Amino acid sequence: MKRRLFLVLLVFTLAFTSSLTMLGSEEVEANTSLQNKIKSIQEERSDNQSELEKKEQELKALELEKKKLQDEIRVVDNQTTATNQKIREKDQEIESTKERIEELLAEIQLLEERIAERDELLKNRVRSMYKNGGSVNYLEVILGARSFGDLVNRISALSTIAQQDRNILEIHHTEKMMVEEAKLEMEQALEALETQLAELETLKEELEKQRKEKDRLMGKMEQQEKEMHAELGELEEADEILKAQERAMKVELEAWKQRQKELEEERKRQEAERQRQEAERKRQEEVSRSNGGGSQQTTTPPPANTTPVVTGEGQFMRPTTGTITSPYGFRWGKMHHGIDIGKNGRTGDVHVVAVEAGTVIRSYYSPSYGNTVMISHNVNGQVITTLYAHLENRFVSDGQRVSKGQLLGYMGNTGQSFGAHLHFEVHEGPWNGAKSNSVDPLRYIPR
Repeated sequence: MKRRLFLVLLVFTLAFTSSLTMLGSEEVEANTSLQNKIKSIQEERSDNQSELEKKEQELKALELEKKKLQDEIRVVDNQTTATNQKIREKDQEIESTKERIEELLAEIQLLEERIAERDELLKNRVRSMYKNGGSVNYLEVILGARSFGDLVNRISALSTIAQQDRNILEIHHTEKMMVEEAKLEMEQALEALETQLAELETLKEELEKQRKEKDRLMGKMEQQEKEMHAELGELEEADEILKAQERAMKVELEAWKQRQKELEEERKRQEAERQRQEAERKRQEEVSRSNGGGSQQTTTPPPANTTPVVTGEGQFMRPTTGTITSPYGFRWGKMHHGIDIGKNGRTGDVHVVAVEAGTVIRSYYSPSYGNTVMISHNVNGQVITTLYAHLENRFVSDGQRVSKGQLLGYMGNTGQSFGAHLHFEVHEGPWNGAKSNSVDPLRYIPR
């Protein structure tokens, strides 16, 4: 009986020692794995910084190119200013020409009206002379005088009439010449106006070319700046995420170490309890033997389970309710690194929660993903990173420890999004800019 009891105890002790050794080995291995992953993030950050420095050098080169473009723009601006001044001067010339044409038209109209009136007067004189035989009968005028004074007056009147006729004819001739000259000048003014308008059109075309050239130069400069700043922005955003991820993973590592410490304490407590029970069993056997019951059979209790069960650990819950509107994989020629869960016309707030306990890497607004939360999880020594995008709002902050099922925000439509939905990603290991660790989230969460 004693030999059998001794063999049972020996087997149990060896099994328990082996179990502790394996657990210790697993803990060391997991710890080393986590440390290596943190180190890989640090190396990736170093590479990212090198790329960032390279982009900054390219940005400096771009600044020189920008300076050249600005000089070209300045030349175009000066040309545009000169062209605008020419257009203003040409507009003034055209305006002056138009005013002169209007003056000439008014002058011609006035002269033609006076000529027309004079023509009528001369026609009447001609008709009168025709009726009188074609000439003035000076003898009748003289003989018709009633006195010497009347004779003098009649002779003076005849002289005045003759002089007036001569004056009228001279004025008539002069004004007709003036009309011809005015018409000639107006024709020249109209030709000049036509030339000026053509020159103005040429200047405006030149101005339009200059404007287009400036737009081209500005567009080129803005595009270069936009592309470079976009690349810098992506690198800076990636660096911020990597830096925050390193901090979060260190927090998760410490939390994992704490859990392992608690598990070890629980193992020790269970071992102490087992030893106490074994000592109690031995004591009772001694008492039984001393009472003459040496032949009494006793049942050896089974060894206690040395592997504690952590309820729910490693079993992700769904981040939100709703149907999956877009699966993981390629779509529209690009990789979709997560799944989309739609709001599908529901009203009110749809909660988005953490699928597992972890540390918030980033809680921020992304130009593409809108309000975004990234969480680092440590599940049985394995690093898992989850991402929740297009949230309406965010209720957690960088570095915050969150529990499984904790509210992160409401389903929204922020960033580059068409309709309210949650974009959810799972990465096996740390997040990286290439998203090479992304996997189908349905491997981790219920459909």
